[in-house]
Amino acid sequence: MKKAVALILAVILMVGVFSACEEVEFQTGSGDGQYAGVNVSDGGNNEGNSDKNGNSESNSTNTNSNSKPGKNDKDSSEASGDDYLETDTSIPLEKHELPNYNLNLEYVRAFEQDGRYIKMVQYASLKDYNDYLSNLLKAGYTKYDQNQIGSNYFTTLINKTTFVSLSFTSGNKALKVVSEPLGDLYPRKQDNKYTDKKIQSLFTGVKNENKPIYSGMGFVIRLSDGSFIIIDGGGGDYNSVDSNKFLKILKEQSPKGTEKPVISAWIFTHCHDDHIGVFNAFSKDFHDKVIIKSFYYNFPPDEAILLKAKFMYDKDYYSYPTFKRCISDYYSDAAVIRPHSGEKYYIKNSVIEMLFSYEDLYPSSLEKGSVGDFNDTSLIFKINIGGQSMLITGDAYTKSANFVTKNFGSYLKSDILQLAHHGQNDLLELYKLVNPTYALLPISHIDEKRMGMNSANKWIANSSAVRQVIVFWNQNVTIPLPYNPKASEISSKLPDKNTTYPTYPLN
Repeated sequence: MKKAVALILAVILMVGVFSACEEVEFQTGSGDGQYAGVNVSDGGNNEGNSDKNGNSESNSTNTNSNSKPGKNDKDSSEASGDDYLETDTSIPLEKHELPNYNLNLEYVRAFEQDGRYIKMVQYASLKDYNDYLSNLLKAGYTKYDQNQIGSNYFTTLINKTTFVSLSFTSGNKALKVVSEPLGDLYPRKQDNKYTDKKIQSLFTGVKNENKPIYSGMGFVIRLSDGSFIIIDGGGGDYNSVDSNKFLKILKEQSPKGTEKPVISAWIFTHCHDDHIGVFNAFSKDFHDKVIIKSFYYNFPPDEAILLKAKFMYDKDYYSYPTFKRCISDYYSDAAVIRPHSGEKYYIKNSVIEMLFSYEDLYPSSLEKGSVGDFNDTSLIFKINIGGQSMLITGDAYTKSANFVTKNFGSYLKSDILQLAHHGQNDLLELYKLVNPTYALLPISHIDEKRMGMNSANKWIANSSAVRQVIVFWNQNVTIPLPYNPKASEISSKLPDKNTTYPTYPLN
């Protein structure tokens, strides 16, 4: 009897030891699982953010101001080495979903849509960011790109199947992880190979002619190699008036002898009809008359669009479903890039730095379809050409403006500011931080009271730093970049129905 009892106890002990060993092996990331990534060389740059002496920044910058409320600061020795790879194994991971890597689950919010995942950690610190980055590198991811804006840090990582955007923004103390299937990658500085033809860079604000809509926004930027960046396009276009206008601009400003104008990048701030309508019409009319290299847009999930902007599903040429069909049917060879904040794109002689995408407002931007004001899904980004900076805000509203002002502060300073939502939104704090010399007012009908309709516009109108507000309600307006007109070339600081703009040579 004693022998039988001893044998049973021995078996139980062996089973317990075997189970414990299995658990430890999984949690420490042995590399056998599908989420261990692949062994892609990081080029020797896999140590996170460190100074020139090799010291980790997280050791010096993780202060009590970033501590989580009601929690004691973590001992830096508690989470070191492979312990960071611990994760919750109770729920199986789907493809492209990343483990929690020892994150404080009390402050993690997560969202999944069509195989794309977002994790947002509130009350995070730079140490949390560096720890998570370290674990992605240990799991086989490689750094594709990295950027720092003030005390905000951004890293893009990839493996053979997955794209990861990792960020820490200090103003709202948030760690954000976006993981999605690996697709087209944005161009870094080392990828920006082109023949500079020394062509004068131009900016054209386009007046929408056709759709009886209150606003509309379409910008065409000619680059120094003769190719173009287009931002949005505008509403338009029942009888091809606006699509013909866009094609005419591209042809007139292309180098002589160009068979088809080349659009290096077409960027969409958001998917409202007065921003994508002209693109839809242009694609149906002239998709075979141009070459489009890449598209940049990051729209919310379809169900969120349907909930907050149901009219975008109306059956007409400027609908959102039409937009998606145009991309897939006409431009299958073009790259499609989903922008995330912190990314930096080098496109010919321009540098574009993304400062906001709707994911930055998660969970309020997605949870239960709660996008809030749909205009807050607009991208916000900075363009630098010839040493002059331009801030594009699309239809940015209160929440997105608060995000960029809180996190980027004085970095928002720009020479040229596009007034948000056609000058309708009162974003005084943002405008003060930008403190522009020139302002762009994208509106296609005459409204001489527009500059006095809110405190932000009044501030622009009264600012001694602002030399000129450029509006597109009478005509297309083309200016050189960089833009520094003589006083004699500015007929009036504020636009009215009699305002005129000088013409500049196109070649």
